[in-house]
Amino acid sequence: MSLHYLLDGYNLLYALPVMPAGPWEAKRTALLQKLAHEKPYGNNRVTVVFDSREGSGSRSKTGSLDVAFTAGETADEWISHYVRRSANPRILIVVTDDQGLRHLIRGTGAKGLGTREFWEKAEKTSGPRVEPGLAIDSDSITDEFKKKWL
Repeated sequence: MSLHYLLDGYNLLYALPVMPAGPWEAKRTALLQKLAHEKPYGNNRVTVVFDSREGSGSRSKTGSLDVAFTAGETADEWISHYVRRSANPRILIVVTDDQGLRHLIRGTGAKGLGTREFWEKAEKTSGPRVEPGLAIDSDSITDEFKKKWL
């Protein structure tokens, strides 16, 4: 039986080591591209949920990702309602660092997973990313080297 990941979109976006540049639409697109490329969720179903309190709400598909914008509620509320209405919450994995949301799903059978654990899983599945022709780990570059070369 496959799992269904419910991702708290903005929470996951803020957990990135580097926030993508540009307006919010570009940031969301960068997050969705990163998810589609790295697939830390494997071949399981994924729904990324973004807050849109003032919008009319929408659902769309971006590659293998389902994307939901809420309508008149927070992403936390949307995810909590989804989990509580699910016929089989044991297949659900809610990815968020929001303790309030994790509290809301407690006792349902759904599993909570922190964003750090989720991104670490992404690192393990996709491996380290090295730019072509770059043989130096950027973490080991000294400040003096950065000033001269980066």
